[in-house]
Amino acid sequence: MTSPLTDKELTHLLEFVGYGSLNASFWFLGMEEGGGGESNLRTRLQFDTIEDCAKAHRLLGVTKYHSGRRNIQPTWRAMCYIILAMSGQEPTQKAIRNYQAESLGHSDGETLLVELMPIPKKAINDWGYEKIMPQFTSSKNYYDVVRPMRITLLQKIISSQEPRLILCYGKKYWKDYKQLFSTTQFATNDKFEVGHSETTLVVLTDHLTARSMNGKLDEVVELICSNLK
Repeated sequence: MTSPLTDKELTHLLEFVGYGSLNASFWFLGMEEGGGGESNLRTRLQFDTIEDCAKAHRLLGVTKYHSGRRNIQPTWRAMCYIILAMSGQEPTQKAIRNYQAESLGHSDGETLLVELMPIPKKAINDWGYEKIMPQFTSSKNYYDVVRPMRITLLQKIISSQEPRLILCYGKKYWKDYKQLFSTTQFATNDKFEVGHSETTLVVLTDHLTARSMNGKLDEVVELICSNLK
């Protein structure tokens, strides 16, 4: 029989921020990680609030992106492409593969990978955690309770860390992302929206693997470079 998570264990999961470094200049913000399941969640109880991406995935038993053939993960590919191109490097397949394995979301790197919602799931509307997480009755109940908490948490971190760039991906969730930047005015730029706080450039895009983003990464890079202070 599945043993439910204690309130303390659940709080630990809900306070997970992401992969990389809080001192990172460049943040990528999505809605939530895919996958999940009971074994995944129980492994995540070993995570610190901020984890090194390679280390965390080794704990999860996922090594194919950081060792061996270093398979390229589609969402991470786009992130690597953007960072490499911003720095003037040619985002070749080899360069992307190496950056993903050796730099993206690393504890001593320049990027932080964050999700608005902290519990990984197979799909946004899926749940399946009734037994392990009885504190929530449904996916909707989870979102209704946790989303305001996460917005407050991430607002505090953003305010204290002042990253140069936060790229928020997934057009369905722009409204949610904008709640993190309540005093920021956004302007439409082609298929994107751009906002400036005193210290941070915020760029809203569709999901980095969406069909609408085909051929658009260079435009994203140009948009970022022309707006970064």
